[in-house]
Amino acid sequence: MKSLSVILPAFNEEANIRAVVEDAYRTVPKIAPIFEIIVADDGSKDRTGEICDRLVEELSNVRVVHHPQNRGYGAALKSGIRLARHDLIFFTDADGQFDLNELATLLEQSNAYDIVAGYRARRQDPPHRLLFAWGWNILVRIVLGVRIRDIDCAFKVFNRNVFDRVQIQSVGAMVNTEIFAQVSRFGMTVKEVPVTHFPRQHGESTGGNVAVILKAFRELIKMRRKVDSISAVIRRVRRLQVRQESCDKIILSTPPSVRKIFDREPIPSE
Repeated sequence: MKSLSVILPAFNEEANIRAVVEDAYRTVPKIAPIFEIIVADDGSKDRTGEICDRLVEELSNVRVVHHPQNRGYGAALKSGIRLARHDLIFFTDADGQFDLNELATLLEQSNAYDIVAGYRARRQDPPHRLLFAWGWNILVRIVLGVRIRDIDCAFKVFNRNVFDRVQIQSVGAMVNTEIFAQVSRFGMTVKEVPVTHFPRQHGESTGGNVAVILKAFRELIKMRRKVDSISAVIRRVRRLQVRQESCDKIILSTPPSVRKIFDREPIPSE
Protein backbone atom coordinates (compact mmCIF):
# COMPACT_ATOMS: atom_id res chain seq x y z
CA MET A 1 0.00 0.00 0.00
CA LYS A 2 1.47 3.31 -1.07
CA SER A 3 1.39 6.38 1.17
CA LEU A 4 -0.77 9.34 0.14
CA SER A 5 -0.58 13.13 0.32
CA VAL A 6 -3.96 14.88 -0.03
CA ILE A 7 -3.76 18.49 -1.17
CA LEU A 8 -6.69 20.88 -0.78
CA PRO A 9 -6.20 24.31 -2.41
CA ALA A 10 -8.60 26.75 -0.70
CA PHE A 11 -9.63 30.36 -1.18
CA ASN A 12 -12.45 31.87 0.91
CA GLU A 13 -13.93 28.49 1.83
CA GLU A 14 -14.86 29.15 5.47
CA ALA A 15 -18.28 27.54 4.95
CA ASN A 16 -16.80 24.34 3.48
CA ILE A 17 -13.25 23.77 4.68
CA ARG A 18 -13.96 22.10 8.06
CA ALA A 19 -16.45 19.63 6.60
CA VAL A 20 -14.13 18.77 3.69
CA VAL A 21 -11.06 18.25 5.89
CA GLU A 22 -13.00 16.18 8.43
CA ASP A 23 -14.50 14.09 5.61
CA ALA A 24 -11.00 13.46 4.23
CA TYR A 25 -9.77 12.59 7.73
CA ARG A 26 -12.49 9.94 8.06
CA THR A 27 -12.28 8.57 4.52
CA VAL A 28 -8.61 8.54 3.51
CA PRO A 29 -7.27 6.23 6.30
CA LYS A 30 -9.58 3.45 5.09
CA ILE A 31 -7.84 3.34 1.70
CA ALA A 32 -4.36 4.73 2.50
CA PRO A 33 -3.31 4.10 6.13
CA ILE A 34 -0.19 6.24 5.70
CA PHE A 35 -1.43 9.70 4.73
CA GLU A 36 -1.31 13.43 5.27
CA ILE A 37 -3.74 16.24 4.48
CA ILE A 38 -2.30 19.57 3.33
CA VAL A 39 -4.51 22.64 3.00
CA ALA A 40 -3.05 25.40 0.83
CA ASP A 41 -4.82 28.56 2.01
CA ASP A 42 -4.35 30.95 -0.90
CA GLY A 43 -4.63 34.28 0.88
CA SER A 44 -8.25 33.86 1.98
CA LYS A 45 -9.94 37.02 3.23
CA ASP A 46 -12.49 35.20 5.38
CA ARG A 47 -11.98 32.77 8.28
CA THR A 48 -10.57 29.91 6.15
CA GLY A 49 -7.04 30.32 7.50
CA GLU A 50 -8.22 30.52 11.12
CA ILE A 51 -10.34 27.37 10.76
CA CYS A 52 -7.41 25.53 9.15
CA ASP A 53 -5.13 26.42 12.06
CA ARG A 54 -7.67 24.97 14.48
CA LEU A 55 -7.93 21.78 12.41
CA VAL A 56 -4.14 21.37 12.60
CA GLU A 57 -4.40 21.50 16.40
CA GLU A 58 -7.35 19.11 16.53
CA LEU A 59 -6.32 16.48 13.96
CA SER A 60 -3.01 14.71 13.48
CA ASN A 61 -1.58 14.41 9.95
CA VAL A 62 -3.19 17.71 8.95
CA ARG A 63 -0.96 20.60 7.86
CA VAL A 64 -1.63 24.01 6.39
CA VAL A 65 0.40 26.46 4.32
CA HIS A 66 -0.75 30.09 4.19
CA HIS A 67 -0.18 32.53 1.35
CA PRO A 68 -0.10 36.13 2.68
CA GLN A 69 -2.12 37.19 -0.35
CA ASN A 70 -4.09 35.51 -3.10
CA ARG A 71 -1.64 34.16 -5.70
CA GLY A 72 -3.87 31.85 -7.73
CA TYR A 73 -4.95 28.21 -7.91
CA GLY A 74 -1.72 27.05 -9.55
CA ALA A 75 0.41 28.72 -6.88
CA ALA A 76 -1.65 27.07 -4.12
CA LEU A 77 -1.32 23.66 -5.75
CA LYS A 78 2.42 24.12 -6.19
CA SER A 79 2.84 25.02 -2.50
CA GLY A 80 0.98 21.86 -1.52
CA ILE A 81 3.06 19.66 -3.83
CA ARG A 82 6.26 21.17 -2.45
CA LEU A 83 5.24 20.11 1.08
CA ALA A 84 3.99 16.64 0.09
CA ARG A 85 6.06 13.78 1.54
CA HIS A 86 4.36 10.60 0.33
CA ASP A 87 4.39 8.23 -2.67
CA LEU A 88 1.15 9.42 -4.26
CA ILE A 89 -0.15 12.98 -4.54
CA PHE A 90 -3.89 13.56 -4.77
CA PHE A 91 -5.56 16.92 -5.07
CA THR A 92 -9.16 18.05 -4.99
CA ASP A 93 -10.98 21.29 -4.30
CA ALA A 94 -12.04 22.38 -0.83
CA ASP A 95 -15.62 23.17 -1.90
CA GLY A 96 -17.18 19.77 -1.18
CA GLN A 97 -18.23 19.02 -4.78
CA PHE A 98 -16.58 15.57 -4.95
CA ASP A 99 -17.12 12.23 -3.20
CA LEU A 100 -13.86 11.29 -1.50
CA ASN A 101 -14.96 7.66 -1.30
CA GLU A 102 -14.32 7.49 -5.06
CA LEU A 103 -10.63 8.14 -4.42
CA ALA A 104 -10.30 4.38 -3.85
CA THR A 105 -11.11 3.77 -7.53
CA LEU A 106 -8.29 6.08 -8.61
CA LEU A 107 -5.79 4.50 -6.24
CA GLU A 108 -6.55 1.05 -7.66
CA GLN A 109 -5.19 2.26 -11.02
CA SER A 110 -2.19 4.17 -9.65
CA ASN A 111 0.26 1.24 -9.94
CA ALA A 112 -0.37 0.89 -13.66
CA TYR A 113 -0.37 4.58 -14.65
CA ASP A 114 1.64 7.71 -13.88
CA ILE A 115 -1.56 9.73 -13.47
CA VAL A 116 -5.16 8.76 -12.77
CA ALA A 117 -7.44 11.66 -13.71
CA GLY A 118 -11.09 11.91 -12.79
CA TYR A 119 -13.61 13.40 -15.18
CA ARG A 120 -17.01 14.65 -14.08
CA ALA A 121 -19.54 12.16 -15.43
CA ARG A 122 -22.27 14.76 -14.99
CA ARG A 123 -20.97 18.19 -14.16
CA GLN A 124 -23.15 20.13 -11.69
CA ASP A 125 -22.30 23.73 -12.58
CA PRO A 126 -24.28 26.70 -13.95
CA PRO A 127 -24.83 26.73 -17.76
CA HIS A 128 -22.33 29.53 -18.40
CA ARG A 129 -19.56 27.56 -16.66
CA LEU A 130 -20.40 24.46 -18.66
CA LEU A 131 -20.10 26.52 -21.83
CA PHE A 132 -16.75 27.99 -20.75
CA ALA A 133 -15.43 24.52 -19.86
CA TRP A 134 -16.50 23.05 -23.21
CA GLY A 135 -14.86 25.92 -25.13
CA TRP A 136 -11.69 25.72 -23.04
CA ASN A 137 -11.25 21.97 -23.61
CA ILE A 138 -11.65 22.48 -27.38
CA LEU A 139 -9.17 25.38 -27.38
CA VAL A 140 -6.57 23.40 -25.41
CA ARG A 141 -6.85 20.51 -27.88
CA ILE A 142 -6.35 22.85 -30.84
CA VAL A 143 -3.56 24.99 -29.38
CA LEU A 144 -1.55 22.42 -27.41
CA GLY A 145 -2.78 19.08 -28.71
CA VAL A 146 -3.67 17.94 -25.18
CA ARG A 147 -6.55 15.45 -25.29
CA ILE A 148 -7.95 15.07 -21.80
CA ARG A 149 -11.71 14.69 -21.42
CA ASP A 150 -12.09 17.04 -18.43
CA ILE A 151 -8.76 18.77 -18.02
CA ASP A 152 -9.75 21.01 -15.09
CA CYS A 153 -11.47 18.32 -13.02
CA ALA A 154 -10.02 18.69 -9.51
CA PHE A 155 -9.84 14.98 -8.69
CA LYS A 156 -6.48 13.56 -9.76
CA VAL A 157 -3.81 11.19 -8.40
CA PHE A 158 -0.16 11.52 -9.42
CA ASN A 159 2.75 9.23 -8.73
CA ARG A 160 5.29 11.38 -6.99
CA ASN A 161 7.95 10.98 -9.70
CA VAL A 162 5.70 12.89 -12.14
CA PHE A 163 6.76 16.10 -10.42
CA ASP A 164 10.44 15.20 -10.71
CA ARG A 165 10.02 16.12 -14.39
CA VAL A 166 6.90 18.27 -14.62
CA GLN A 167 7.63 21.83 -13.52
CA ILE A 168 4.69 24.09 -12.60
CA GLN A 169 5.10 27.69 -13.71
CA SER A 170 1.44 28.76 -14.00
CA VAL A 171 0.01 30.50 -10.97
CA GLY A 172 -3.65 30.54 -12.04
CA ALA A 173 -6.32 28.27 -13.47
CA MET A 174 -4.00 27.21 -16.31
CA VAL A 175 -2.11 24.82 -14.03
CA ASN A 176 -3.89 21.60 -15.08
CA THR A 177 -3.37 22.43 -18.74
CA GLU A 178 0.32 23.12 -18.11
CA ILE A 179 0.79 19.82 -16.27
CA PHE A 180 -0.82 17.74 -19.02
CA ALA A 181 0.98 19.62 -21.80
CA GLN A 182 4.27 18.52 -20.22
CA VAL A 183 2.99 15.03 -19.42
CA SER A 184 2.10 14.39 -23.07
CA ARG A 185 5.59 15.41 -24.21
CA PHE A 186 7.29 13.23 -21.61
CA GLY A 187 5.21 10.26 -22.74
CA MET A 188 3.72 9.63 -19.30
CA THR A 189 0.68 7.37 -18.99
CA VAL A 190 -2.77 8.69 -18.02
CA LYS A 191 -5.92 6.79 -17.04
CA GLU A 192 -9.24 8.67 -17.04
CA VAL A 193 -11.97 7.59 -14.60
CA PRO A 194 -15.54 8.96 -14.23
CA VAL A 195 -16.34 10.58 -10.88
CA THR A 196 -19.42 12.07 -9.25
CA HIS A 197 -19.81 15.84 -9.10
CA PHE A 198 -22.14 17.65 -6.68
CA PRO A 199 -23.58 21.18 -6.86
CA ARG A 200 -21.74 23.72 -4.73
CA GLN A 201 -23.68 24.24 -1.49
CA HIS A 202 -21.79 27.13 0.09
CA GLY A 203 -19.54 29.96 -1.03
CA GLU A 204 -18.76 31.19 -4.52
CA SER A 205 -16.55 29.70 -7.20
CA THR A 206 -13.91 31.88 -8.87
CA GLY A 207 -13.70 29.65 -11.96
CA GLY A 208 -16.23 31.76 -13.88
CA ASN A 209 -14.63 35.07 -12.90
CA VAL A 210 -13.77 37.18 -15.97
CA ALA A 211 -10.36 38.13 -14.57
CA VAL A 212 -9.53 34.46 -13.94
CA ILE A 213 -10.59 33.53 -17.49
CA LEU A 214 -8.53 36.34 -19.08
CA LYS A 215 -5.50 35.34 -17.01
CA ALA A 216 -5.88 31.74 -18.20
CA PHE A 217 -5.97 32.90 -21.84
CA ARG A 218 -2.79 34.95 -21.35
CA GLU A 219 -1.03 31.96 -19.80
CA LEU A 220 -2.24 29.74 -22.67
CA ILE A 221 -0.67 32.11 -25.21
CA LYS A 222 2.62 32.14 -23.28
CA MET A 223 2.57 28.35 -23.06
CA ARG A 224 2.00 28.05 -26.80
CA ARG A 225 5.04 30.22 -27.44
CA LYS A 226 7.07 28.13 -25.00
CA VAL A 227 5.94 24.92 -26.72
CA ASP A 228 6.93 26.40 -30.10
CA SER A 229 10.39 27.27 -28.74
CA ILE A 230 10.87 23.80 -27.27
CA SER A 231 9.69 22.19 -30.52
CA ALA A 232 12.18 24.32 -32.50
CA VAL A 233 15.03 23.15 -30.25
CA ILE A 234 13.93 19.52 -30.63
CA ARG A 235 13.87 19.93 -34.44
CA ARG A 236 17.40 21.37 -34.45
CA VAL A 237 18.69 18.54 -32.26
CA ARG A 238 17.11 15.98 -34.57
CA ARG A 239 18.68 17.63 -37.64
CA LEU A 240 22.09 17.49 -35.96
CA GLN A 241 21.51 13.83 -35.12
CA VAL A 242 20.61 13.08 -38.74
CA ARG A 243 23.76 14.84 -39.95
CA GLN A 244 25.89 12.92 -37.48
CA GLU A 245 24.33 9.64 -38.57
CA SER A 246 25.02 10.56 -42.22
CA CYS A 247 28.66 11.30 -41.43
CA ASP A 248 28.96 8.00 -39.56
CA LYS A 249 27.53 6.13 -42.56
CA ILE A 250 30.00 7.84 -44.93
CA ILE A 251 32.92 6.91 -42.69
CA LEU A 252 31.75 3.32 -42.40
CA SER A 253 31.36 3.04 -46.18
CA THR A 254 34.87 4.34 -46.79
CA PRO A 255 37.42 1.60 -47.72
CA PRO A 256 39.70 0.61 -44.82
CA SER A 257 42.82 1.67 -46.75
CA VAL A 258 41.49 5.19 -47.11
CA ARG A 259 40.35 5.34 -43.50
CA LYS A 260 43.87 4.45 -42.34
CA ILE A 261 45.17 7.64 -43.96
CA PHE A 262 42.78 9.76 -41.85
CA ASP A 263 43.32 7.67 -38.74
CA ARG A 264 47.14 7.82 -39.04
CA GLU A 265 48.75 9.92 -36.35
CA PRO A 266 50.38 13.15 -37.63
CA ILE A 267 54.17 13.12 -38.07
CA PRO A 268 55.68 15.08 -35.16
CA SER A 269 57.54 18.25 -36.16
CA GLU A 270 61.18 18.54 -35.23
